[in-house]
Amino acid sequence: MKLVALDLDGTLLDFGGGIANRTLQEMRRLYGNGVCMAIATGRPYRTTLEILGENGLELSDGFPQMLICDEREAYFLEDGRYRSWTPWNNDAYRFELALLPISQKIVDEMAQEHSSEFLVNNIFAQQTRGFIEVFYGSKAEAESAFPFFVEKLQNTPIKPVRNNRLIAFRWREVGKELILSKVADRFGIPSHRILAVGDSYNDIGMLTRFNAATTENADEEVKAVVRKKGGFVASSSYSLGVAELLADI
Repeated sequence: MKLVALDLDGTLLDFGGGIANRTLQEMRRLYGNGVCMAIATGRPYRTTLEILGENGLELSDGFPQMLICDEREAYFLEDGRYRSWTPWNNDAYRFELALLPISQKIVDEMAQEHSSEFLVNNIFAQQTRGFIEVFYGSKAEAESAFPFFVEKLQNTPIKPVRNNRLIAFRWREVGKELILSKVADRFGIPSHRILAVGDSYNDIGMLTRFNAATTENADEEVKAVVRKKGGFVASSSYSLGVAELLADI
């Protein structure tokens, strides 16, 4: 493998938000052998940096060399700092921001037509991140609501993206698999040299497009996708599961 892309929550991070020492050791080993390490997450850039720092990953370590944040933006580690991929990052944010009225209309329709309860991120969060998120009380409730949003948005530039009990409304030209493909093209890395690792529904795109691996705690539908591709399903969960599959590279 030339590039390994790791999801954060439920994958690289354990239940308490930490990265196991064994996992960090395997990441360092691969980095030393010339493998590019990437984080592919739905979290914002600054939050991602904080999480890495809290787990002892410093810029001076030299990896991860790439961050894919908000499932939209890319940052590259160059000269001891992460540099924003411009103009893509700025353009993609502005485009999603312009789509907010469409998403809001669909959320309002859901509130009127269905009895299920959900929370919506506030206006500040919508403006800051560029998209609307709705939060259900359980994963099952989010799964039940998801087909409604798929149907309502099918003829728009927006797609619903489900992650556990959260559903986000995103521009169809963003997503982990799409940004990872753009980044790979920039660096001339072919798809068959990329390993994607994730645990939830929003990871399925990149697990389908690239070589795939997952951890024991992953959603059953994710494990099914990985197994169908002949990928690696670790016997351990969360961070230790990542260490297990990285050791196999």
